[in-house]
Amino acid sequence: MPFSFNPAFDQLSGYRTQSILAVPLITSNNKTVGVMQIINPLNEAGELEAFTPQDQLILRYFANNAAAAIERAMMTREIILRMIKMCELRDPLETGVHANRVGAYAAEIYHQWARKQGVAGDDIKRTKDLLRIAGMLHDLGKIAISDLILKKPAGLDTEELRLMKYHTIHGARLFRNTSSELDVLSAEVALNHHERWDGQGYPGKIDDIFQDPVPLGPGKTAEEIPLSGRIVALADVYDALVSKRVYKEAFSEDVTLDYIKTQSGKQFDPAVVDAFLDIYEVIIAIREKYREEASPPSPAG
Repeated sequence: MPFSFNPAFDQLSGYRTQSILAVPLITSNNKTVGVMQIINPLNEAGELEAFTPQDQLILRYFANNAAAAIERAMMTREIILRMIKMCELRDPLETGVHANRVGAYAAEIYHQWARKQGVAGDDIKRTKDLLRIAGMLHDLGKIAISDLILKKPAGLDTEELRLMKYHTIHGARLFRNTSSELDVLSAEVALNHHERWDGQGYPGKIDDIFQDPVPLGPGKTAEEIPLSGRIVALADVYDALVSKRVYKEAFSEDVTLDYIKTQSGKQFDPAVVDAFLDIYEVIIAIREKYREEASPPSPAG
C-alpha cells in the first residue's frame, strides 16, 4: 500500500523527523493489530545516526510482546462480551449496549471525580480501565435468577422482589477467586451497585456473602459503600431512565437530570453527581455511540 510521510506534526511542534523504523504488531493468528514506531536514533554523543539491523531485532522483540499483550486483552474482552451475552439471553432487559454504556459512563464519571480529588494520573488511568470492565459486568448475577422473575411481564410481588435483590450477591460470588484487581473491583460493583447513599438500598451489610442461606442486611450508607458501587449506581440508574423499556418510555433529558439532582445526597453520592454533571456532554456522546439499535462493539473496540 502507498504510504507517505505527513510533515504536519513536525511543522506544528518545530520537530524534524529524519528517520523512522516501524514494525507491525502481528498476533498469533497473523492479524495485524497495530504498528510500533521509533524515530531519530542517537549515538552516545547525542548525534543522529542510522538505524541498524540490531535496532530492528530489538524493536521486533518488543513488537512481539506488545502484540501478544494486545491479543490477550482482545481475548479477555471477547470473554467478557460473551458473559454479557449470556446475561442478555436470560434477561431481555439486559442488553450488550446497556452494559457497554454503563461501563463507559462509570469510567468517565470516575475520571472526573478522581481528577477533582487530585488523584495521580497513572492511578486514574489504571482504575478507570478496570472500572469500565467491572461496570459492564454489574448485572451478571442475574443469570442465577429464575426466568419466572426475570421475564415476568407484570410487576414483581414482594417475594419476587426479595429474590431479585439476590442478583447482587450472586454476581459478587462469581468473583470469589480474587486473583486480580479486576476480580476485586467486579465483585465490589456487583455487590454494591444497588446500595443508596441514604442507606435504603440493598443487599446491605452482610458478614459473609458465601454463607447459605445469606440474609439481606441493613443498607450501607454514604462512604460505607465502595466508590465503585456509588459510581455504577448512578450510571446504571441514568441509563435505565433515558432508555426505552418494555414497561416504560424513555424519560426526557430534563426529567432525568432533575431526578438525579434531587436524589443527590439521597440515592446518590453528591460528589459523584457533581462529577456526572460536569461531564454530561461526554455522557451524551457515549449514549450516542452505544445506541440500542447499534451492533455490539468489536472485541478490540
